[in-house]
Amino acid sequence: MNPAFPFPAITGHDNAKKAILCALASDEIRTLLITGERGTAKSTLARSIRTLVAGKQVLTVPQNITYDRLLGTVDLETAVSCGKIRLTPGILEQGNCQILYADDINLMDEGIVQNLLSAAENGRFSLEREGFSRSIATRFLLVATMDPDEGELTPGQMDRFDLCVRLDPIDDEEKRGEIVRRHLRFNQAPDEFSRGFSPAAKDLEEKLVSARERLPYVSIPDGHAGLISSLCLELGVAGQRGDLAVARAAKALAALDGRDEVVFDDIKLAALLALDHRRREIPDSPPPPLPPQDNKDPDKENDQEPEPPDPETPPRQDPPQQPETADRPEQTPPAPPPPAEQVFEIGSTFDVIRYLDEKSKKATSRQKSGRRTRVLSVDSSGHYRSFRLPDKNRNDIAVDATLRAAAPYQRIRERNGLAISVKKPDLREKVREKKVAHTILFLVDASGSMGVRRRMVEVKGAILSLLVDAYQKRDRIGLMIFRGTGARLLLPPTRSSDIAARMLRTIPTGGMTPLTTGLSEAHQVLTRGKFAGAGENKSIVILTDGRVNVPVNNGPPYHELSDLARDIAGCGIRFVVVDTESGFPRLNRARALAGDLEAPCLRLEDLKNRGLAASVQDFIYNTR
Repeated sequence: MNPAFPFPAITGHDNAKKAILCALASDEIRTLLITGERGTAKSTLARSIRTLVAGKQVLTVPQNITYDRLLGTVDLETAVSCGKIRLTPGILEQGNCQILYADDINLMDEGIVQNLLSAAENGRFSLEREGFSRSIATRFLLVATMDPDEGELTPGQMDRFDLCVRLDPIDDEEKRGEIVRRHLRFNQAPDEFSRGFSPAAKDLEEKLVSARERLPYVSIPDGHAGLISSLCLELGVAGQRGDLAVARAAKALAALDGRDEVVFDDIKLAALLALDHRRREIPDSPPPPLPPQDNKDPDKENDQEPEPPDPETPPRQDPPQQPETADRPEQTPPAPPPPAEQVFEIGSTFDVIRYLDEKSKKATSRQKSGRRTRVLSVDSSGHYRSFRLPDKNRNDIAVDATLRAAAPYQRIRERNGLAISVKKPDLREKVREKKVAHTILFLVDASGSMGVRRRMVEVKGAILSLLVDAYQKRDRIGLMIFRGTGARLLLPPTRSSDIAARMLRTIPTGGMTPLTTGLSEAHQVLTRGKFAGAGENKSIVILTDGRVNVPVNNGPPYHELSDLARDIAGCGIRFVVVDTESGFPRLNRARALAGDLEAPCLRLEDLKNRGLAASVQDFIYNTR
């Protein structure tokens, strides 16, 4: 085993060090999460724990660990030789009274993470295999790390971590230089370097021993207990886990300082360690209703740009004018100017609600890996999750399950020199599971009507937020706009949120509305060329008010749009229509388009940004 970097030698990150010491001092603190960008010493800090716990082991949970290795499995040697069932312990049982370390826990299998957190919280786990079920007690400290840029855990999983600290990059030049010097010395002579910090490490060990002895006698005054609850309510912390975590961390901090009573400063630091990852945004009170506007559209009233004419709307009949007289020469009224081109800023971004449809499992082939939708694999790729009786994939035999099925019969079977006799009824095949990526193309109305209603600010914020989420989930998202007389693919499907942000800022808004051309071009992008394969789930999200005033073949624009939508519906691409229409009366043309596309229709004005993103994902990632 490679030597660990000494805990006292780590520069900075004082709050993270406090959190680790609290977790080591208190048996009631069972889970600790360290987050931060790449290169902020998350793994170094977590691995350095072994330099403080001479009497305990730090067991690493591999990222690709199987359920049998985590939970335990049947001892095949005993089953074959004696015909009896005996268990081989997994890491959860081996970690009893020890420390488990999970690096990049956000990249682990969902079920593995759930089992780790449940066992750490409950102090036991259930192991079920063929013919038996057992509940096994275990108590351990789980220390995990993750980079949020590589994907988030669910809010429920985050809430199960008692303490969570974030490591920020160190900007101080002197500290960064000291980090480089210490690591160079450690790499050249790790033993000599560690001996130089052994006195400090010994002091910390003695401090932890003293804190563990003192902790049962540490008390929290009643007034401070009420302060903890009021603080959690103020931050919008749901449930009681946050309150209990703050109390446990505050007691541990007092014990580490050699005190028998919690003080205000303990609660202040404990709240920072235990509540930041649990806090929720509390919505502001709704604004007072606006005074009546005589059925006038305020967006149109505040904007000086006229809305492009609607070809299907009959022209307004002006009252008959008096005949022109000789002293009033005939004048031709000027044509209304076309909408001016504008470029709107990107609206505020938001955290996209993570969506994982556990009910959408289906066998698929040639699907590219991702982190979004969980599906059953039909080949030998993917994570080995369970087993079943052989079906089609007879080459992917689950050896462990096959041997377990054959083991009880070895005493009555003729082996003919074989170590174990396996019959056809014993065969089991692997059930593999993987997550696949999505390709999502946003088709955005950038015509003059969007500028009049100033919808582009909100739309840009929603698109950018989904792009960031797509990077974390390894999806690809593209952006196409339609305006003037045609459509333009601004961003081919990509996983780069940085490129997308630059493209979003420069989207021009103004001109006519060629919706039919835009829909046709978007369909061709995902059905021809490099994106035409069946390797990913493909979706087109259309943000429009349903207006169209540019024909393709000199026919009625709305008839052409309806015919095209019916032709491409059911082509293997999922469509979602987001209605951006505002004001009264409502024409509901976007809803009619959604009906032709056999797609769901969402109304932008009735949804907040967070609701918009979640609703779009519900339809996109809910595999049919």
